[in-house]
Amino acid sequence: MQYIKVIIMENNRNNEDIVTQINKVIENYFNTHTNKDWIPAKDIMADLILAGVFTKDNKKGLPLRKVLRALDKEKALTRIPTVHAERTETAVYWYLVREGAKFVPNEAITAVSKKEKSKAQRENSDEFYILDLCDELLAEKSSRKHTFPFLLGDMHKRGKTRTKLSLPGFYKEANLVIEFAEKQNELDQDSDKLDVMTVSGITRSEQIKKYNKRRKDVLDKKDINLVEIDYSLFECDDKQSIIRSKDKDLLILKEILKQYIK
Repeated sequence: MQYIKVIIMENNRNNEDIVTQINKVIENYFNTHTNKDWIPAKDIMADLILAGVFTKDNKKGLPLRKVLRALDKEKALTRIPTVHAERTETAVYWYLVREGAKFVPNEAITAVSKKEKSKAQRENSDEFYILDLCDELLAEKSSRKHTFPFLLGDMHKRGKTRTKLSLPGFYKEANLVIEFAEKQNELDQDSDKLDVMTVSGITRSEQIKKYNKRRKDVLDKKDINLVEIDYSLFECDDKQSIIRSKDKDLLILKEILKQYIK
């Protein structure tokens, strides 16, 4: 098992098999935590570090996951008898189960990856909801998170590359970009991050204003129409999320987009 040998060498554990060490730590864990029948594998990382199996943790249990993946690839997971793998189409979720106990998760493990979860959250956002209604009114499917090769951020730290600035939605036939005014509650939540300095030598807050102006100026120069939609125009709940009364919301958008509706 070459991959495991590499890990052993990297962790300076040539005198004892790393799998043996892991098994000892797991056994000790369940002996001292008698109320636990199973745990997510990442939860034992602190004990593994304390025992000197790994020097540090990163990405919530990645060092241990590397070992488990290597064993899995070699069809040798039985070397750690307590390990339990919950497999989905896109990921493997690792657990440790006490000998003789049964793995019964507290809640169903969703068969989606973090990327898919993030996508689902975006698609359920107020931004996507409004764009869906705009698609309906304009009879055109917008390009979401659209970028243009001529709309770029400041130069990166190494001075060689620049990131394309994304736009919520672009309608090619209408030659129209939809932008959104940021919600106040989201700005409040990110207040600490807004004071962080960027590589451009300005705060994140200043950079947002700079980029917003750049978007408007560049789009105007390229003769691309721009409409900014304020969420406050719609009926919202106490968390400033749109209540989503489709008929009412369509009327509001119809007025905003009237010059672009065929």
